[in-house]
Amino acid sequence: MSPDGMVLPRAANYSHPEDAVVQSWRGGGRWFTQQWAATGFVAANSSLMFDPTTGMQGGEGMTSSGQWWIENLLEECDAAREYFFDKRTRRLYYNPNSTSEGPTGSEAWVATHLRVLINVSGSMANPVSDLTIQGLTLRDTRYTYLDTHGMPSGGDWALQRSGAITLEGTRGVAIRSNQLTNLDGIGISINGYHRDLVIERNDFSWLGGSAMAAWGHTSPCLNHNCSKKLPYKVGPDGRGGEQPRNTTVAYNLVREIGIWQKQSSMWFQAVTALTNLVNNVHFNGPRAGVNFNDGFGGGDRMVGNLLANCVRESGDHGPFNSWDRVPYITTIRNGSASVVPAFRDISHNFLLSTYSSQEAIDTDDGSAYYRTHHNFFAYAANGLKSDFGGHHNYHEHNVYAWVTNCWGKGNSDRFIENTCISNTDTGGFASDCRKAPLMIVNGTLLYNKAGEIHERVCDATNVVAGKWPSAAETVQMAQSVLLPYTSS
Repeated sequence: MSPDGMVLPRAANYSHPEDAVVQSWRGGGRWFTQQWAATGFVAANSSLMFDPTTGMQGGEGMTSSGQWWIENLLEECDAAREYFFDKRTRRLYYNPNSTSEGPTGSEAWVATHLRVLINVSGSMANPVSDLTIQGLTLRDTRYTYLDTHGMPSGGDWALQRSGAITLEGTRGVAIRSNQLTNLDGIGISINGYHRDLVIERNDFSWLGGSAMAAWGHTSPCLNHNCSKKLPYKVGPDGRGGEQPRNTTVAYNLVREIGIWQKQSSMWFQAVTALTNLVNNVHFNGPRAGVNFNDGFGGGDRMVGNLLANCVRESGDHGPFNSWDRVPYITTIRNGSASVVPAFRDISHNFLLSTYSSQEAIDTDDGSAYYRTHHNFFAYAANGLKSDFGGHHNYHEHNVYAWVTNCWGKGNSDRFIENTCISNTDTGGFASDCRKAPLMIVNGTLLYNKAGEIHERVCDATNVVAGKWPSAAETVQMAQSVLLPYTSS
């Protein structure tokens, strides 16, 4: 579902409307941006037409637009620091900052051209092994948002398989202590088979897309004897193992990402399992800081991370986001074939939901099999989220500071021994007498403005601990769940 064009009478004044690029937020919710290259203008109905091979950057598609903007037109080069390159005359137009004197003629103007700076290409049968990329500065790749995108799995994302560092088919590769900056696409693109990949102590900044994205392959088979096949390796059977597994992402600093493509994260994974996200710091991004696009395999760990200032330009999200809409067959849970993944562990993280965060841990659309414990979640609208068939989400020993609602319903979920500071007068705690089937809610310490609750409470271990705590008391609560953590 992608629009064919837009009605734009203004385009009649463009000398070359076929050069235009249109970018737009999805209508009905700022979930992602899409970008289209124009093909021409139809004067009869004032329509600027789009190239249908572009505009596929959002997995859900869109039939209406939100906020939009247009670029790559000489007639629109009318604001400070805007530029336009006329490919016909080979002339660069630049509109200087109004507070400066303009270009002197001594400037170095650089046109980016490469999408990929380092390409490591192997296969599952013949992987690249024991390679280290270390101590480099990588910068100035070109934009890739108009490149062909694919849909990695059942989440909202569409993605291209390229980055400044592009990897396919590796074992024991390490990417350490590099600076990746001013890259107009993805920083590190991880595709297909990988084992024991290590990405640590890198500095990512000013990226057009995500810092790191992992996307595996499955079998093309649709049934047991493979008599029904797909033309691509995107079927439900992941037992072949052609995915990133046992990847360690540790001690990285990631900031200022998603400059061009707003569906961007510090770490994105699809058809990927057994990832270790440890002790990373990320701030200043337009969408979720960490995104799991599906429930493939499980066994992932997210431990000791600091995420802040996420969801700055979008909505209906949180610093962490996941979906689980498509069942995959793996043997990761217990060694036998199953569509049930191993539990994922989210612990000892400090998440500041300072912008448009619906939840700190947004386990969305069927997400299941998460153990979320000993975290400090500040702000956001809600604590535990479990919707559209979500189940087996266990929240234990967390502190939720200044949320509106402590927990939501979900089949077979657990909300046990959590501390919740509600920003309401007397609310924050839904009646535990009306839980979802097999859900457990007990041991809750609730704070709100009045130190009162008007909901019916059936479990006596759920108590109102008092009125809003002081800042010092809130910090002490955070320390009580975070400080026992060690990096080992």
